[in-house]
Amino acid sequence: GTTSLFWYLSQHPDICASDRKEPRYFLPLSEADEGVSGILPPVEEYERCFEQCSTERYRMEATPGYFHGGPRLIQGIRTTLENPRIVIMLRDPVARIWSIYRYAKSHLLLPGNVTFGTYIQECLEVERRRRQRPIEGQAYWSIRASQYADYIEPWFDAFGDDLRVLFFEDLIDSPREIVEQLCDWLGIDRTPVASFDLSVENRSIRYRSRFLQRVALAANSEGFFRRHRRLKSRLREIYFRLNDRGGRETMPKPVRRQLELLFAAPNQRLADELTARGYTELPGWLNREPSRSEPR
Repeated sequence: GTTSLFWYLSQHPDICASDRKEPRYFLPLSEADEGVSGILPPVEEYERCFEQCSTERYRMEATPGYFHGGPRLIQGIRTTLENPRIVIMLRDPVARIWSIYRYAKSHLLLPGNVTFGTYIQECLEVERRRRQRPIEGQAYWSIRASQYADYIEPWFDAFGDDLRVLFFEDLIDSPREIVEQLCDWLGIDRTPVASFDLSVENRSIRYRSRFLQRVALAANSEGFFRRHRRLKSRLREIYFRLNDRGGRETMPKPVRRQLELLFAAPNQRLADELTARGYTELPGWLNREPSRSEPR
């Protein structure tokens, strides 16, 4: 959902979006990633992501990998940026893992013949070993990364009221309302939201031709197509007609039950943390009790 939210907010006249959605500037400070230096590049490299900005009140980027970075990365944000506002969007971990699997297959990051069950077994092995996020094969870190309660407390402690937690499910159900609420929180006019394009971004497909999919991914220049969104929409529609195999791939029910049981305790810890921080309207997956009579 971060791609869609990034696009929605980038349409506001008081917000200037980075030239690419994920600058990843602070990731060298991440305590979750393998092989990072612990040293930030010169800040001028980060500033170049916003060279197109002028008098807008906010500059915005969206790098989901920051969430897992730990206190060192969080402190880097606090000391580098002036009065930052932080938005964290959470999604049902089971649905998130399914989405990562489909995205990774669509973007040729997994073997074309890998099944969801096999993928989950690999993810469970990464979780069992409590590994850092690997440079290669990041898609297999999805179970480890979806235990949000392990990561969110330092963000609350560092940013307090300057942090806002959203839920993917609310964004899908009521995108305009969520964006308007964010505008109110940011202290900017909500009126422009009425004219925003609130289309869904970053759709994954089951492709017919792996070669055509590779070509399409290589041609998908974020900077160019953000400036030519109508062209991108037309080309994407044509491409889906050519290479979308169609049909609906569904998550196997036994694997879904396995994941729901796995996340029952982490989700409860997250619900307790959010409730203690004043969040009273939580999505269904934070109030769900999986049936333990069902097979694992």
